[in-house]
Amino acid sequence: MNANFLEYEFNRYNKNLESLLKNEGRFALVKGDEDIEIFDTYNDALKAGYEKYGIEPFLVHKISRIETIVNFTRSLNIPSCQA
Repeated sequence: MNANFLEYEFNRYNKNLESLLKNEGRFALVKGDEDIEIFDTYNDALKAGYEKYGIEPFLVHKISRIETIVNFTRSLNIPSCQA
């Protein structure tokens, strides 16, 4: 997978953060150069992203002055590696 996965969307979010802060606490849906959409909940933003983009990458990010680092992936049934 490309090391720059969603880098463009994250940079767009950061570039627009000042104007997005009027919606602080809500969630931004960012995909390429399309308009950034705002949702009240993470689930609403995620649902809209999957409806619009399917399995193509898109970013859902909580709008906040303080960056919270959260790392997760889709639930995949991958056998664990055992030594």
